[in-house]
Amino acid sequence: TRRRATTREATMASAMRGVASPPSRATRARATSQTSTRAKTTTRASTSTSTSSSTSSSSSDVFMRLASSMGRGDARDDADARRVTMREILRGADGPPRMFSPLVTRGGARRGDAPLAVYLPGLDGTGFSAASQFEYIADEFNLIALNVPAGDRGDVFDLVKATTAYLDTHVAAARANGENEDVYLIGESMGGMLSLCVASERPDLITRLILVNPASSFDRSAWPALGPLLPNVPSELWGAVPYALTPVLIDPVRMARGMMDKVMSSAVSDDPLTTIAAGVEELAGLLPALGALAEIIPRETLAHRLDKVLRMGCEYLNSDDYAKLTAIDVPTLVIASENDNLIPSLAESERLRKFLPRAKVEVLKGASHAALQEPGVNVMTIARRNGFVPKRADAPVMTRDAKFDPPSPADIERARESLAGLRALTSPVFFSTRPDGKIVRGLSAVPIRQRGSRPILLVGNHQTMAPDLGFLVDEFLREYDVCLRGLAHPVVSREGGGDGFGGEDAPRSFEDTLRDAVKNTPVEPLLPRREPKPPRRAMNIVGGGSSFTSFGAVPVSGFALFRLLKQGEAVLLFPGGVREAFKRKNEKYKLFWPSKPEFIRMAIKHDAIIVPFAAIGAEDSIDIVADANDLMNNPIVGDSVRKRSQSVPKARAVDTRVTADAGEEELFIQPVVVPKAPERFYFRFMAPIDVSGADLDDEERVKAIYERVYGEVEGGIQYLLRERESDPFKELAPRIVFEAASSTQAPTFR
Repeated sequence: TRRRATTREATMASAMRGVASPPSRATRARATSQTSTRAKTTTRASTSTSTSSSTSSSSSDVFMRLASSMGRGDARDDADARRVTMREILRGADGPPRMFSPLVTRGGARRGDAPLAVYLPGLDGTGFSAASQFEYIADEFNLIALNVPAGDRGDVFDLVKATTAYLDTHVAAARANGENEDVYLIGESMGGMLSLCVASERPDLITRLILVNPASSFDRSAWPALGPLLPNVPSELWGAVPYALTPVLIDPVRMARGMMDKVMSSAVSDDPLTTIAAGVEELAGLLPALGALAEIIPRETLAHRLDKVLRMGCEYLNSDDYAKLTAIDVPTLVIASENDNLIPSLAESERLRKFLPRAKVEVLKGASHAALQEPGVNVMTIARRNGFVPKRADAPVMTRDAKFDPPSPADIERARESLAGLRALTSPVFFSTRPDGKIVRGLSAVPIRQRGSRPILLVGNHQTMAPDLGFLVDEFLREYDVCLRGLAHPVVSREGGGDGFGGEDAPRSFEDTLRDAVKNTPVEPLLPRREPKPPRRAMNIVGGGSSFTSFGAVPVSGFALFRLLKQGEAVLLFPGGVREAFKRKNEKYKLFWPSKPEFIRMAIKHDAIIVPFAAIGAEDSIDIVADANDLMNNPIVGDSVRKRSQSVPKARAVDTRVTADAGEEELFIQPVVVPKAPERFYFRFMAPIDVSGADLDDEERVKAIYERVYGEVEGGIQYLLRERESDPFKELAPRIVFEAASSTQAPTFR
């Protein structure tokens, strides 16, 4: 760690090249004059930090140390003299907002294969609060940071314009040079709000957003009322303001405990008193950096940024019922501190999860607003867990579809945690069948690895309400690190227009009716602010708050099946669709497939391997009290249920089960069910069916393959129903007792 810190010191001096014009000689003279008047303070800050560094480099803040000690007097040449120094960055250089490189990595050469990360700072405008993270970020990205000089009086839209102008230039140059064009915005506090504004204005420039305690919640905090009071603090007391705000900005106890733990774990002396003294010195090293806030953010600067940046930015983002937020279709990771006393970051993370179309949330337990300064916090570790860093060459290939962003380790972990309770009750078991007919435990006979570049089509039965689907998806992730690409109903994928449930004809709430009645009357201003309703997202059927679409599902259509098979994906198909998932009474384990074998033709066209499968257990765990027919015929709710169902988008433009097979219409009406004692879930994948060489125009051959697949699924269901009777742990009570006592899954038949 000390060697890396020393390298940073040696290279950072040449890293501060401004994107805007360099400061004038007069500016440099003012900076030198300011340096001489603060000589004593500078010496104390430099000495304190350097001493703590020599004892333990775990918290050495090279960024702050150089800011306290560097000047232009050590410039080695004219080019060096034209660069923007660390002192000017932190001590209020004049000029417009500009981009600078806080680190030079890999010998100073920009890596053309690495994406760009742009750090947008908090209220201080310098980025010093994230300095401990810069080296971690530079390991993954080409790192650039925004500096907003203390004298700048541009508003939030000027900052957005400065950022997008830089990104426009960068992307154009990267494209011309054949380099990586991806851009990640990493915004902290005010920078998080600014990142959302940039993504709203120019989503075409942004690949991903990483927001740390974003100040998009500024308007829902106490600061719009309290903030204007701070600039009125007398000059002689202004220097003490950062120290007074310490309990709000950071958790001193947590910070102290973390630093002491690090010092103790990396102690260079056997003397406990020496080690403790080193820890105290580490804490003392924080004080110069904290005190520097009073100079970094003068009173006039604070007043300006509270009003013209934070207030205006929140008005822009949160106007029109959050229309700007819902339109930001950029993958976003929101990192929220659990104990943020400055702004309501935890509540804001949930709001952004609801309104941003592609948002994920990671909560930092016990962390304060200044989370990036706390020991043990590595923003890149968090980003990697959530799939927000560039993919590594040794990463598992979960998909062959370049347009699909597979679930991250954090997504999978959260989904598994959500499924843990049902897994404990149902103890799902999987079987697969080799080509010679031998049945084996697990999925080893499913030819995922052996298929080469060929796609695979898994065709099976839907159980009522599909509670087993999460286990099915998860098992392929466990055994093969492969995402199954399901073909989902438009309501499940939230595609097909509208919100999927009623549209304009949906019943209106009492609040909506009341607000309409008093609109444009003197009563309207007296009503409390209405929190907009979040848009409906894809249904959560895999657990952990993740939707089926985040694990690979796409809206069902012939084109979607064509595209997935062409990509060589492992595709999951339930020909029975909603009709089979929302069964009527007395239809347990029945199949409701259309007689037209179109999916067989598609498989033949793409030389796919078809694997039929069967699943049981879920339908024995419920009783249907009222099915779709009962609900539509009910004199009280029947009309409403029918009208609501008719407004739901259809999965099939033409349902041949109705037009050709004289069957019932597919209705998106969930049956009313009551649970029973959970039965064990069983899955069997049948022997693969190779359709190589089959002729698309041979009707008899196509029909024969269809009937074989249908028969295999039916046969698999009957096999599982029969064989489970010999499972010694079929019943819930003995199964739970065994698994609790042994900490292993209970055995089953065979």
